[in-house]
Amino acid sequence: MTVDVQLHEITGATDAEERFIKDSVILLRKAVSSPGFGGSVRQAEYGFTGWQSLHGAVKDMDGDAIWDRIVHGRECGMTADHTLDIAISVEDMDGPDSDHPVIGRTRLGTLPIRTARWFVALCMDAGDRVNMAAHLMHQWMHVSGFVHGKDHTGHDAPAVLAKLVRRSLESDYGDEINAQVTAHLTLDVSDCDCCVSADAPEPTPARAA
Repeated sequence: MTVDVQLHEITGATDAEERFIKDSVILLRKAVSSPGFGGSVRQAEYGFTGWQSLHGAVKDMDGDAIWDRIVHGRECGMTADHTLDIAISVEDMDGPDSDHPVIGRTRLGTLPIRTARWFVALCMDAGDRVNMAAHLMHQWMHVSGFVHGKDHTGHDAPAVLAKLVRRSLESDYGDEINAQVTAHLTLDVSDCDCCVSADAPEPTPARAA
């Protein structure tokens, strides 16, 4: 069984940004539908696998349950349709020159994926669609209900899935992967304000994958 990726809309983007994001979504679709991706998700080593319903407590999921949500396209509170539904809002957020650089602010269980314009520009300048696809996977995991662990080790479900997407695409698109962009998706460089409830007034900082 394979999973599809459906991009419904992009807002706030220039024509060039929109074209680049659409190309990155194509790579994300290729990654999640590739042979062996499901096995990688099921067998990956996770340090934290917390998932939260829109109104419930956080509970742990194993690799099989994580893959079940992905392959069935289970956005939080939505009917499974075997499709990762994506809507993207490109927004101005604090960049690497600030004290708190932010890559994304996607609210838990809620579209759109809100991604930083500076990060899109960084990926575009490097020609790195792979890391953009990995970022979108990370953010979709929050739409599905997965949260970051408090220890920020980079082994929670959103972080691991971003790495698995990058790894899946590396054999065909390894020349595109830029070390600087990858560094911005690690714990030591940038932040991700994404683990908050849909009705929370302000995002709570959480480290990026």
